[in-house]
Amino acid sequence: MKKFLLICLFSCQFSFLFGQSELSWQTFHLDREVSLRGIAAVSENECWVSGTQDTLAKTNNGGETWSYFKLPDADSLDFRDIAVLNEKEVLVLSVGNGASSKIFKTNDGGQTWKVVFQNKEEEGFFDAFIFWSEKEGMMQGDPIDGRLYLLTTNDGGETWQKVPTINCPKVNAGEYAFAASGTQITSLGKTIWIGTGGSRSRVFKSNSKSLFWESVETEMIHGEASQGIFSLAFSNKKYGMAVGGDYTKPGQGKDNLLLTLDGGESWQLQKSNLDYRSSVAFVGKTAVVTGPSGSEWSSDKGNSWKKINGIGFNSLSVVSTSKTVWAAGSEGRVGKLLIE
Repeated sequence: MKKFLLICLFSCQFSFLFGQSELSWQTFHLDREVSLRGIAAVSENECWVSGTQDTLAKTNNGGETWSYFKLPDADSLDFRDIAVLNEKEVLVLSVGNGASSKIFKTNDGGQTWKVVFQNKEEEGFFDAFIFWSEKEGMMQGDPIDGRLYLLTTNDGGETWQKVPTINCPKVNAGEYAFAASGTQITSLGKTIWIGTGGSRSRVFKSNSKSLFWESVETEMIHGEASQGIFSLAFSNKKYGMAVGGDYTKPGQGKDNLLLTLDGGESWQLQKSNLDYRSSVAFVGKTAVVTGPSGSEWSSDKGNSWKKINGIGFNSLSVVSTSKTVWAAGSEGRVGKLLIE
């Protein structure tokens, strides 16, 4: 017994002094083998996920069971992003060419849904949306007439207004943002960042909630339609990361990790052995990344990475009031992780 207590004491002291050394995903499965990319973590017990075949599901018991929602005029749509404003107001975004790109909203916790915006642009293709308050948010879509397509809302997504073309970020031919995890656009306070890929790999930044944008060239891999920045996240107003790579080569990585220490004014390419990664999130100053081939975490600004046990995912969402990370992946898989 004394030996056992000594081992436990040493283990606790080691963990306290050197941090959590090994992490593993707790994995759950929906009863549908669909690709999940939309995810919104609410608490350790509540999480929403969405994906192909008009799949939208929610758990209230930590992933053990799931409730499914049927949205109007949504047969076979691909739901890529979710925003939970409060216990009653939730928005879901579908992607696709033309009228397949829609924004849905519920005001009663999912009992009823309505379409609050539908794409009418021939070249339109929605990618993701963000909310920086319960009332204010932005949707970002593929370029139209050489500029990213932006919508804003000031009433919790009830109505959406097109940002004037002159105020939208101008992109080059073959440059766009990826609808891979809903996190190629992110915000902190009133600051918004958007990462691009394809022919160029840049980060666009606005401190005015869309009226004015500045762009920063990065060394993230680019040049092919499948290469670029796929996800951005910030730990605070200064410290942030961007990850990506080439989605046609999920088990490989090259020039696919960026770091900023000045709020996105500049980005430095970091040396790493990360494969293609489609999502990055922060729990405090600890970074978590994931992609089809696996997941890792780092507590030293990406200088070193430790593998998280378990298969990889497409997207991540962090519970703001705890240290819980949720993940959405292929074949209806959902993961949960606690960062001590």
